[in-house]
Amino acid sequence: MSSPKRDRKTLQAFADAVTWCQGEPWLDCCSGSRGNLHIHHVLGGPHRIDASWNLVRLCQSAHEWMHSHPKAGRVLCWHLLDSRGMFEPQAIRERWGQCPLAYVERVLPEIAEDWVRELGERLLERHA
Repeated sequence: MSSPKRDRKTLQAFADAVTWCQGEPWLDCCSGSRGNLHIHHVLGGPHRIDASWNLVRLCQSAHEWMHSHPKAGRVLCWHLLDSRGMFEPQAIRERWGQCPLAYVERVLPEIAEDWVRELGERLLERHA
């Protein structure tokens, strides 16, 4: 699946609405800074889409953590989206080709961070 052209309107609306690092308090990063923030796509590569259910706002440190911990980062991102009421399992399944909840269930044993596993378990419970 090819990635559509960037939707600058969606990205700008998201940047205007989310003006803090969403990695806090979960990550030891910027203490909720409102400076130099990045938009992170939960599904990247060929599945990348500029849609609110696929975007989180992060400081540089949190953004680097997400990329260096792809499985744990995806679970954390989906928790962040769920806490905003923006976790859309069906939209993710249609774009990604797999169920995000089945993915969470499958990768939880591989995730080293206990706190991420707990967030994933809560996500599974809420969407059972």
